[in-house]
Amino acid sequence: MGGIIFLILVFIVGVGIWLYLRSSHNSSGNSQQPLIKIPCKDGYIMGYYLGSRFFGQRFVNNRLASEGVFVNALQVGTGKEYYENGTLKYEGSFVNGLASGQGKLYEENGKLKYIGNFANGYASGQGRIFDKNGKLKCEGNFARLPSNQEKIKDPSVPTGYCKEYYDNGQLKYEGEFVNGVWHGEGRSYDRNGRLVFKGKFSYGKPAK
Repeated sequence: MGGIIFLILVFIVGVGIWLYLRSSHNSSGNSQQPLIKIPCKDGYIMGYYLGSRFFGQRFVNNRLASEGVFVNALQVGTGKEYYENGTLKYEGSFVNGLASGQGKLYEENGKLKYIGNFANGYASGQGRIFDKNGKLKCEGNFARLPSNQEKIKDPSVPTGYCKEYYDNGQLKYEGEFVNGVWHGEGRSYDRNGRLVFKGKFSYGKPAK
């Protein structure tokens, strides 16, 4: 009986040693992956090839600006982008170096600002936007403002059918928006949920 127990213990120890050596070999192989520096617009990318994909971190003025997968020095696939202060700005899908597809946008203080679809670097399509306290502010379709508004930090606003909410969670408005303003068919409510107006709105106010 004692011999069987001894053999079992030897087997367990042997397996443990084999797993340890295998783990050490794999981690050693990864650490020896040669880093490559690739110049890009306004900075450089440090990373390595894994098959045909280049995984790396993009630096601008020697600060981390983004990380993920790059093709021809442009970010693609799933990745992250950072503010100058180092906090996470965006995480999600990239196409040709710009946020495109599903993703999340954060404020510089780390609060979630928007979650939904992006196109060409801006919130575009179905999504939800949150206020500074993390409460749902508006949900529906979003689009970029006209080019004369490009100086605005994040020129994406409700456009088309959307719902807007008070800070207490009550529905404030549901209906059509144009460039972020109530415009078209819709309904407005007070903070207690009572219907205020139903019909056509013109640039934020009930049409006369």
